[in-house]
Amino acid sequence: MWTLVTYQPVGLVSLKLSTATSTGGKSLLLPTPFAYKMAVLDIILREMGVEKGKALWPAVRDARIALLGPERIAVTNTFTKILRPIKGKPTPDPDTGLIRPMLKTIGFREYVQWQGPMHVAFRPGKDAAGDWARWLSMITYLGKRGGFIQAVEVIQTDTLPQGFTLLQPQREQFPVAGILQVMDDCAPHLTFDQVDIYSNKNMKAGKDRLLHQVILPYRLTKASRGFTLYQRLET
Repeated sequence: MWTLVTYQPVGLVSLKLSTATSTGGKSLLLPTPFAYKMAVLDIILREMGVEKGKALWPAVRDARIALLGPERIAVTNTFTKILRPIKGKPTPDPDTGLIRPMLKTIGFREYVQWQGPMHVAFRPGKDAAGDWARWLSMITYLGKRGGFIQAVEVIQTDTLPQGFTLLQPQREQFPVAGILQVMDDCAPHLTFDQVDIYSNKNMKAGKDRLLHQVILPYRLTKASRGFTLYQRLET
């Protein structure tokens, strides 16, 4: 059973590739399977508690996710002031004599504006029972700070509607037209303790947090120094 949720953007979204640095990195146009699954798990933990979250984690981890993005996506390119921890032994500031733990620098940022609703199709692993429609409709945050969204419609269907792009790699299909995006997802063996922020177990990129390439049905229509505009292709 697929659960289809329509989200309207509330603010600009910024979601860098997991391998990007803190000072730079282009934003992905649409959320990754890993980011969406973490949002689903967060809602389950808040609503049902840790034990229920552990029980449902395999269903969330192994879920299939497909997207039908907005008609247009505008990306704003900008530089912003950031604070970065000083590596090594901090030295006193020559002007004040105070020891500074943070260093002022600049970072490159991209902020994504969805011009239209985003549709997400979610099917839990092994079609596990749960109140998925309610949980998915409660998601209000994706990506980095400020990436707020609002669910406006939820339906359930047995088949995936036409036009959706599966975010899991499809070896037998490789569309020529589109924008290549590298997206992260959960490995089949990823445990709850590894995604638990209060656990001392970590994840390794490429082993526990897999990266794969997805062709999104978009084409670049306009670009300048400050922005890039993408138009969705009809599939």
